Amino acid sequence: MATFKQRESGWWQAVIRRKGQPLQSKTFPKKVDAEAWARDIENKMDRSIFVDRAIAESTTFTDAADRYVKEVLPNKRSGARDKYRLNVLTEEFGAYSLASITPSMISTFRDKRLALGLSAQSVVHDINMISRIFKTAVLDWGIPLASIPTTLVRKPAVSNARTRRLVADEEVRLLAAIEQGENLCVKPIVILAIETAARQSELLSMTWKDINLKKRIARLRGTDGRELKNKDTFRDVPLSSRAVKALDDLPKTLRGPVFPVTAEAFKQSWQRAVKRARLTYEKETLLARLITRGLSDKEAKAETRKVLVLGGRRPAKPTPPRTETLKITAALADDPLLVDLHFHDLRHEATTRLAEKLQMHELMKVIGHKGTRMLARYYHPRAEDLAKKLG
Repeated sequence: MATFKQRESGWWQAVIRRKGQPLQSKTFPKKVDAEAWARDIENKMDRSIFVDRAIAESTTFTDAADRYVKEVLPNKRSGARDKYRLNVLTEEFGAYSLASITPSMISTFRDKRLALGLSAQSVVHDINMISRIFKTAVLDWGIPLASIPTTLVRKPAVSNARTRRLVADEEVRLLAAIEQGENLCVKPIVILAIETAARQSELLSMTWKDINLKKRIARLRGTDGRELKNKDTFRDVPLSSRAVKALDDLPKTLRGPVFPVTAEAFKQSWQRAVKRARLTYEKETLLARLITRGLSDKEAKAETRKVLVLGGRRPAKPTPPRTETLKITAALADDPLLVDLHFHDLRHEATTRLAEKLQMHELMKVIGHKGTRMLARYYHPRAEDLAKKLG
């Protein structure tokens, strides 16, 4: 039975003592509230569904996130990205106890993130991170919770399937733009991605001890040499003649990475190269079309400078561009060449190319997929190429 005692402050304290259960007590401004709480707790004890919320109520989300960073993240491939995500989540939920975070609060956070323009995939990652922290608290840390709030939160629908492949002379233009950059690692990384379908993290983790140029084999591992995305320890992939040459041209050491470049540095170099290749394409196309319309080479170059930012700047006081220049520029804006090109798109390109040479079970070994469903997401043959096979 519960006992009730009024304190000097006028508030009422309810105390429940029951054999086999931890002592429970809570203070309320009114006795009726204390009695209602006691009845609820005793009813749950009678039905063996009572959960002691004391630890969950004293553990803030910040406490849980800090412990997660120290104990769990070091073993995760996505540690750096998860730390950033946890910082965002801690700003939102950090002061709340684990017991007080409700599905409604998480739903509100979800809607706020979507309203800021974040992708559905990014918001799903946020919700999944919250879920992992709660599950870790329950399963690994022994913090009892009545439920995990994310189970009652609807995740936004994600449509992130991409079918982007290299088109026309994109590959040639891209490699030419890469050669103009200062980072010498970018070109061989791009070539290897196209030839092997390896992920960026796998290529950046390669060491020379994982390369056998005589046998034409490369052993791929996950970020920082850890397990791959499919949980395998490593994956051996065959190297084409082009891939072998790209590696053979690099300076070799007995130890260390094949590509001494960070993921962030590579990302910046890649983005600059794509942007540089696109600008070169726009410039060359605009010049050629203006000349075919009767402008001299000098006049065409002058018009080009009016609408394109060349060398990082525009003329101080440009005269208005001609009507035909504006029309060509507008048409170029709809030209997809070298637009929305991601590095991961090279994995789609490579998978489709390799599918023409390898059987499905061989292709799955090279790509690292354990099911045909995921493999199909990366295989994008062009209808005209399939038509040629029909004869």
